Amino acid sequence: MPADAEMKESWSAPGDPDVLRREFEGWDPRIGTLLSQVDKTFRWALYDREPLPAWTRGRLTLLGDAAHPMLPHLGQGANQSIEDGMALATILAQASRANVPVALLAYERLRRERVAAVQRGARENGMRYDSSYADLGVRDAEISAHAAFRRRLYDHDVVPEAQAAASSLC
Repeated sequence: MPADAEMKESWSAPGDPDVLRREFEGWDPRIGTLLSQVDKTFRWALYDREPLPAWTRGRLTLLGDAAHPMLPHLGQGANQSIEDGMALATILAQASRANVPVALLAYERLRRERVAAVQRGARENGMRYDSSYADLGVRDAEISAHAAFRRRLYDHDVVPEAQAAASSLC
């Protein structure tokens, strides 16, 4: 549920079952029946973070949520971590001990633009899903209009790009 109040960053902050039930008042009666059985809830916030200005320092780099946390509205957090891992492994496979810092910077350059676009896409989808549109047809049209973005999102193969980035290290 969207909330206006700032929340403590926690996975185990207690919630109020009555607040949860009020959020779903007027929904299908089966939802009310289900929620009447809830006696304990937990709350955790979804925080939207801007991309970090740098992921890499020397022989250390970040990947996945540590580098680019994103909202779950595209279901891409784990996928982007996997892409990061594939890119990093592909590039490091061609690196020597001496050029690891350069290889890590190549990985960061390769991934930065794509993950920033996915972060933005997740933010935009969240706005669509969490907003109350007077006309759901408008929301649905916006979702349909992003077919090309979704195609680029789901059809992306990071390995050829990472191989090209790795070949520039030699």
